[in-house]
Amino acid sequence: MKDKVLHAEEFAEVMDAFFDHLGTDLDFLARGVPTREAALEGALAQMAAQMAGRELELLEMRLLRLPEFQMAHGLLFFAGLLGVVLIFEDIGMGVLALGEAEMRGPTMYGRFKFVALERPQGLPN
Repeated sequence: MKDKVLHAEEFAEVMDAFFDHLGTDLDFLARGVPTREAALEGALAQMAAQMAGRELELLEMRLLRLPEFQMAHGLLFFAGLLGVVLIFEDIGMGVLALGEAEMRGPTMYGRFKFVALERPQGLPN
């Protein structure tokens, strides 16, 4: 999946691979640790607004981190829109899918790069 994030020209392939192989694996999903990253929320909300071509208010973000896989996945809720994000910490890249909550219109995809700042020891995720 990481190779797809790095090289895919169609980002739907990345999401399809996740849902086909991991998104329905209950053991994998149960390993996720809920986490909150305010800076990441802000950056993803801004990216979603750019993709949608209008201002969006992030209502809620649910992010699960899987430290042993150096990845995170989650949902972003906006008024009328739903986002799905996959983040690969070890390669500093991720993919955001954004579509209408009712699944009527097209899904938009975007790939992003990031630099993870090291967390001081003792701080929670």
